[in-house]
Amino acid sequence: MIWLMDIARFIFQPLYWLAGKIFSLWARPTVQPESPPELYADGEGEICYVLETGGLADVLALERACAKHGLPSPRESFEFCGKRFSKRLVVLRPRKGFLFRRPATGGSRRLRSLVDAGEGSSEDLQLIPVAIYWGRSPDREDSTFKLFFSENWDVAGRTRKFFATLLHGRNTLMWFSHALPLNSIIQEKLTADIAFRKVSRILRVHFRKRRTATVGPDLSNRRRLARLVALSPNVRRAIESEAGDDPKKLAAAERKAQKYVMEIAADISWPTIRIAVRILRRLWNQIYDGIELGHTERLREVAKEKVVVYVPCHRSHFDYLLLSYICYEQSVQLPHIAAGINLNMPVVGPILRRGGAFFLRRSFRGNRLYAAVFDAYLNQLLTRGYTIEYFVEGGRSRTGRLLSPKGGMLAMTVGSYIQNPRRPIVFVPVYFGYEKLIEGGAFLSELSGAKKEKESLLGLIRSVKSLRENFGRVYVNIGEPIELDSVLDGIQPDWRKLPSGNGERPTWLNDVVATLGDEIMGGINAAAAVTPISLLAYVLLATPKQKIGAAELRAQLQLSLDLLRQFEYSDSVTIPDWSPDEIIAHGEELQAISRTSHPMGDVIHMSEPTAVLLTYFRNNILHLLAVPASVACCFIQGRELPLAELQRLVRLIYPFMRKELCLKWSEEEIDAITKEAVNALVEQELLVRHKRRKTLERPRAGSAKAYQLLMLGQAMVPMLQRFYLVIAMLVQHGPGTLTRARLERMCELSAERLSMIYGLHSPDFFNKTLFHDFIRKLQDQEVLRRNEDGLLEFDEDILGIGTDARLVLGEQVRHSILSLTVPEDQVDE
Repeated sequence: MIWLMDIARFIFQPLYWLAGKIFSLWARPTVQPESPPELYADGEGEICYVLETGGLADVLALERACAKHGLPSPRESFEFCGKRFSKRLVVLRPRKGFLFRRPATGGSRRLRSLVDAGEGSSEDLQLIPVAIYWGRSPDREDSTFKLFFSENWDVAGRTRKFFATLLHGRNTLMWFSHALPLNSIIQEKLTADIAFRKVSRILRVHFRKRRTATVGPDLSNRRRLARLVALSPNVRRAIESEAGDDPKKLAAAERKAQKYVMEIAADISWPTIRIAVRILRRLWNQIYDGIELGHTERLREVAKEKVVVYVPCHRSHFDYLLLSYICYEQSVQLPHIAAGINLNMPVVGPILRRGGAFFLRRSFRGNRLYAAVFDAYLNQLLTRGYTIEYFVEGGRSRTGRLLSPKGGMLAMTVGSYIQNPRRPIVFVPVYFGYEKLIEGGAFLSELSGAKKEKESLLGLIRSVKSLRENFGRVYVNIGEPIELDSVLDGIQPDWRKLPSGNGERPTWLNDVVATLGDEIMGGINAAAAVTPISLLAYVLLATPKQKIGAAELRAQLQLSLDLLRQFEYSDSVTIPDWSPDEIIAHGEELQAISRTSHPMGDVIHMSEPTAVLLTYFRNNILHLLAVPASVACCFIQGRELPLAELQRLVRLIYPFMRKELCLKWSEEEIDAITKEAVNALVEQELLVRHKRRKTLERPRAGSAKAYQLLMLGQAMVPMLQRFYLVIAMLVQHGPGTLTRARLERMCELSAERLSMIYGLHSPDFFNKTLFHDFIRKLQDQEVLRRNEDGLLEFDEDILGIGTDARLVLGEQVRHSILSLTVPEDQVDE
């Protein structure tokens, strides 16, 4: 028998060598992690590689990777527990047959031999799972034909594997995992059969999880998923409630439920996704100078064991395309994306559905059956481990600030989890930072009162024309993950013991959703990307006419960069490593700013239409320096201020700042944060601290430092003007005379007139949502109350706020606000 093996080795060894040479010329898999030996530096004992399905191509690829990284060859022999093994390789799911391949019964013989040898021995063996995905590496795909031989959940036969190797040799991902010590698995007193089955099961689960994290769950059963949704208890209750005892109505309700499922459900197609990736790669290269990614290591960390829910800010229709593209490039599971039913338009809708979109109506009100079907569909996605993406803001921000979180999708996610907490859920905030928006003009029109245009195929075609412009860079930062279990434990520690499954949501769920929404918004802001354009907007929009000398602009840009690093909002915030001159040159290249030469020094400026558009990008980063800017505001009208008084003023306005800008600090922390901001300003020589008198003083008027402090403070002045305007309107009309809706409308009209006279005529300043949130916050603070007639009541304490405003607002602006009157016929409630 041994001599037959020697003859076989003599015949096949040269053929194997030749195949290896040919393979090495063509196949070059991408290896993850980049340095596999570091995973096994601390391990003891021999190592043995485990492949899921094996095959010549997989073995050759593994051998090449091992040789490159200094690991033992999978084909060399080794000794374990006194027994010699011919290869360091186990194939977990071997197949037999020459022409017609089928799974071998009994599992891997070599793995069984290793388990038998290790039984009762103290010698250890490191099993190293190695997953190989042909056609799944983030690389170029030059042919649509190749896409049909890329990695999925099917076990490839020899023909398919041959084409996959041939077509995707340089587009392959090889993933080395942490070693599994054999002794730690079989150390219990188990029989040989049970020990073998245990090791096999652990390896199968590992490969399944790795494939799910890389390729995504098995998507071949959409119609079965639809049937499961229709059979869920909540859906059955809704069907029976709608049909009553009428058999015909029951059948009609069941058909309606199936129709709802097919309207909602995604229909992921890997060929469609890979074709889309090719198109998107070309699109990004055409319109962007690059995509800057931050903290992407968090994507891989959370995708291993938990259900991931991506919760990005919503700034553009490109958001979900970008995130899916990045997930593909980073070799993590693509998300199922919640999309508005308005995007389910001809041509575009089916493509989005095949790319992972599932559609939902804007409102579920009055349709209990639809709500039950959607809830059940979401529950199936979560319990099966699908990654999900949705925008908690509901719609795209028109101002650049984060919108208040909407609780609908969050409530359904949390409700689904507490009923069936099989897989832990983690929310991952994602920040998108653009330097130019395709929708910028439309946003401004809508803020100015124009009707929102309905999405249509014709509108999409029209927007394609703008893709010829240069849109600069796009920045994508991954925020700190938020564990749902931690939020639930903090609000309802015994939630696991409470009864569930009756279809009713507990009353404490609202508190969980509110807390979760605030944490997500805070997480997005904490992962902000400061872009060159947002910095230019931040500085130039603080000038009266959006004009500034080049030297002064350089100094203010440098100050902003220094403050962002010194007064660090979060370690997840990314700041460009650019000089002020590079930032200015970039702004000129994107036509965001212009330069006029002058013998005494160049002047940098922007046109009014451009300035109005750039308020969006200033608002993206306004929160990062909100506290230092608020401190600077307090020195606009006065030169000296006690620290305690400064803290009182900031404490007074902070609840409203926090609401408008989604700031992360609590009201109890703000005094300490104000001190940190003061220290940063003192360090930059913008304030002088007098320790004996416990006062702060700004530099003398006319000095460069005083000018810089004034410029910094101007960033927060518009918010304070709105604040004072609301108070002035209340005082002018007196308590018990205005409804909230009427007050909001009066403030909106007054702010619009102010911006026309004194500043930039930007819809951002008189945005009605800002007044709505501000007045709502006054009610939450119990500064305002509604009486039985729905009219707003307040106490005389509100008059003191007007006195404080004199420290910040100029006399001319205050006089204009106090003298404003709005004709009754122009106020619509």
